Amino acid sequence: MNVKITRYDIGAEIISILTKGMYPEPCDALREYVQNGIDANAKNIEIKIRTNSIVVEDDGLGMDAAIIKKAIRIGISDKNPNIDVGFRGIGIYSSFHLCDNLQIYSKTNSSNPHILSFNFKKMRQVLMEQQIARLNGTLSGDDLIDLQSLLEEYIDLKELKPDEFPKMGTRVEMINLHPSFEKALTNFENVAEYLRQVAPLHFDSENFKWAKAIEDKITQICEKNNAEFKLVNINLQVGTRAERLYRPYSDSCFDEDPIEPYFHELKRNGNFFGVAWGCLNPLRKKISDKELRGFLIRKQGFAIGKRTNVSKYFGRTTYFDRFIGEIIVVHPELLPNAPRTDFELSPLRAIFYEALTEIAGAYNEQADRHQEFTKGDELLDKSIENLKKIEASISFYSENTEKLVDIIIDVRKIYDQIAGRIKRKVIRQERVNEAKQVIKSAGNLEKEIQNFLKKARKVKRKIIKGKSPEVKSIERIKKLPETKGKKIVVKDPTNLAEVFDLLDLLLSDQLRSVIEIIDEKFVQASASNKSEYLLILKTLRDEIEDLLSEE
Repeated sequence: MNVKITRYDIGAEIISILTKGMYPEPCDALREYVQNGIDANAKNIEIKIRTNSIVVEDDGLGMDAAIIKKAIRIGISDKNPNIDVGFRGIGIYSSFHLCDNLQIYSKTNSSNPHILSFNFKKMRQVLMEQQIARLNGTLSGDDLIDLQSLLEEYIDLKELKPDEFPKMGTRVEMINLHPSFEKALTNFENVAEYLRQVAPLHFDSENFKWAKAIEDKITQICEKNNAEFKLVNINLQVGTRAERLYRPYSDSCFDEDPIEPYFHELKRNGNFFGVAWGCLNPLRKKISDKELRGFLIRKQGFAIGKRTNVSKYFGRTTYFDRFIGEIIVVHPELLPNAPRTDFELSPLRAIFYEALTEIAGAYNEQADRHQEFTKGDELLDKSIENLKKIEASISFYSENTEKLVDIIIDVRKIYDQIAGRIKRKVIRQERVNEAKQVIKSAGNLEKEIQNFLKKARKVKRKIIKGKSPEVKSIERIKKLPETKGKKIVVKDPTNLAEVFDLLDLLLSDQLRSVIEIIDEKFVQASASNKSEYLLILKTLRDEIEDLLSEE
């Protein structure tokens, strides 16, 4: 037997339960009204926050009488979940606990403006009085006000004159903010940082060198796959401070100029999910800002979960933390869950994460290759400098055969290291010729010293006819390439604890004390001088870094 449900079977308290659960943070209401504007194809949104009021105004398509009347529905929406981010029919009530009154002005290109007013203060008072009455035992469950009656009593819709709201678009006014939310909402940086993380903002082309390239590339890939990459301009004013907001990426997030971004299309089983972009920190270390490390998933620009949620798909957090990037999802059927912490469970969701795992592997390979190239740059520059020093000082040791033997060992090490990197193809292509010149110079120097020693032993004297070693060394120095003017420098550790600090491995105070004892009793004790001690530390850092890279 079917059960008949009436308006009296849905209590008004449901509105409070839903909004508290779905919008726990005061800034969540800003997200919902921004989202509504973007769903209405707005390109520009103004947010103005004063001590006791907030205004969110957009230049979208607006709402006529029929559409704005439907906006009061709960759990029912005409929005297309394949296109729009907000489609659950609850976002308009996101400020229920935030303010006393909500007023929404809206106008389409062909209709008169309308104003939709919500008296949230009265609604909350009614619900509170009922709770008190129930606690006192003076009100039964059957006497509770139903949701429909509450909304009909305290929601008003009326048409305005054209000059009362002349612009096409929508204006949301939250009036008389609750005092407990004022501190969070009147802090400019707090609100700006929230919006930077959740809204589909443009990239900052003035402060991030790859901003335009990223926007253009994502747009190009999406258009190629018949998808849309939505972006919006948001101007935020809190009190007297006003700024245009951008995504939170800038060149200053990196230790050197950020490397040109890597792009990957997320495709699997015939599905185009979106585009991934990532910029790698040039130095072999994590991004200093923990909030920006790694990749953030966005659907239609809005954040889905946190960056840390994505790290498990990369396997090795060592490389994940050296990137700043995003996974831009545009697939119409991959829907976010209600709190936007993940996507709704579905077979498509599983396929998406399989695609993400593949892309994560590609980023790991790129980071690994860059690390090898970076090490190659360091080794090549160091080899050039060492060869020049050896060549410049060779004449001083023409009578010291033991020292010349030591020099041969050093030169052979340079030759083997650089030749090995060329063979393994872990020298940047643009520096291969420099590397070849280094091994040629090292080979010639070794050969000359060997011949010098051979003749010296044979005739038992140190003066050999022909060009002196000094003259030949000057000629070879001239042929050696210059080290790069702007080379990537990785700071070398000066103590054992700093080895862990440079690798971003957190040490508790207690563990740091233990490390200091080990450093003093064992590491320092094993070195014969300071240079050897520093070399041990550098070797430890490199070996631990390689170990972490193999996680």
